[in-house]
Amino acid sequence: PTTVPASWQIPGSQLVGGGSIPPRNPAIVGYATSSYKTAGGSCYGDDSIMHKQWEGGGKAFRDVIDGLSNTIAVAESTYVTSTTSAASRRTTAPTAFNDWPIWIGAPGGGNDETVRTNGRTNSPINATVNFSTMYFANNDDNAFSYHTGGAQFTLCDGSVRFVSENVAIEILCNLYSVRDGNTIGEF
Repeated sequence: PTTVPASWQIPGSQLVGGGSIPPRNPAIVGYATSSYKTAGGSCYGDDSIMHKQWEGGGKAFRDVIDGLSNTIAVAESTYVTSTTSAASRRTTAPTAFNDWPIWIGAPGGGNDETVRTNGRTNSPINATVNFSTMYFANNDDNAFSYHTGGAQFTLCDGSVRFVSENVAIEILCNLYSVRDGNTIGEF
């Protein structure tokens, strides 16, 4: 089992083993969890560098026509999903967790919920919540962190940038896309 930080523990939740929860997918037992997910989609579709990499998809650097320094490869994402449905996320606390980021190479690691973030209008950085209320997030495909005000991102050129959760969603969409052709500017 994976140990759950105290800030993730929900009163009345079905935690086992003194603050641990078993993975939803038993094939990932023994594999490391992660605080990072790959870039999967943008406002322009599933056109990010790592989309479906685990299924033989993904793109080569030559496909990144917007420039490697203008394209996100990996996003910090400590977000976990829960038993609460999307329709009731804002009003009902979950009773158990379902998914959390895992190493992409683990069996079952190709699960979209455990390895992918999106730069879309419904996926803002930090999901309109903070780490102590993450189970009320509007979406589970967000970049998400324990940092106040934003999250860390690795761009395709290997650089790491902290991006504010207040960044314009259009800029975030452009950063996730490998081929939108839009000028990014400062972010």
